[in-house]
Amino acid sequence: MVNEVHIVNDLGQLRVLNDFVDRTIESFGLNQRMSMPLFLALEEAVVNIIMYAYPGEQGKDILIRMEREEEKLTVTLVDSGVSFDPTAQAEPDTTLSLEDRPIGGLGIHLIKKLMTEVYYCREGDKNVLTMVKELNEYG
Repeated sequence: MVNEVHIVNDLGQLRVLNDFVDRTIESFGLNQRMSMPLFLALEEAVVNIIMYAYPGEQGKDILIRMEREEEKLTVTLVDSGVSFDPTAQAEPDTTLSLEDRPIGGLGIHLIKKLMTEVYYCREGDKNVLTMVKELNEYG
């Protein structure tokens, strides 16, 4: 089972993203408890694409695809923005105090904590970020 949606690089599209996640969870017959962690991971990834993938450009496409296979949910984000591998970023030092911690860098850390697997590849001129969540932990 696959659902997908196209949005553009505009923060106003987060409402479309939220509706898409809610509809997909319902149509896939998933436990509603997974809605918030899934939305948080997706929102973090999509906001980063909106803010950084297309510097100075508006109306650029972002594809969001969600696929359920047995007890696994795979979320794929595809954009044609600036090449960037978020999974290659160094892990933040979460032991530092808030005053000593650099601004930023926690987004991919959060995504990795919320999802089971996260990986990136560049396919031609496209960034492809794939996030996998094992569903068995939600009962």
